[in-house]
Amino acid sequence: MAGGAIGDRIRAFAAEAVSAAPLPDGAGGRLVAVGWATVELERAVAQLAAAFDATPAIFVDAAGSAALGARCLVADGVLDDALLLAVLEPSTEGRTAAGLARWDEGPLVTWYAASSAPNQASEPGHPWLPGPFGPERLVGGDPLTGPHRLLVRVGTGTIAT
Repeated sequence: MAGGAIGDRIRAFAAEAVSAAPLPDGAGGRLVAVGWATVELERAVAQLAAAFDATPAIFVDAAGSAALGARCLVADGVLDDALLLAVLEPSTEGRTAAGLARWDEGPLVTWYAASSAPNQASEPGHPWLPGPFGPERLVGGDPLTGPHRLLVRVGTGTIAT
């Protein structure tokens, strides 16, 4: 299992997220990606690539996360179970910046596949916004500083899943 301490930290975060508070009824289920927050994208990409015995080029530009206020790069194939790894750097004074201020650099976000057609009426305070894996929506009730859970319409984004 590649990744050493960093990989173990990401895997533990993903496992804890999956076993934590359930997603709203009918919202989704399958974990798609884990997000690592950083204040310096290029340095974090170099460290993560080295931890997984990969080159930094494995991280490709993806759409930013409007819900999190972050610029994103995504890598496929570095985590087990076909999970994608996103690296997020704040682009606004939003949730990613708040999470970094509270938790420091590290895993902060999980994305789950939406299991059914989106129901905007069920959570009007959490609209579908552009994200690195396609339209995404925050799961209600999570703290402003994270960890954050998002639902994503799998298959509609710029990154193949």
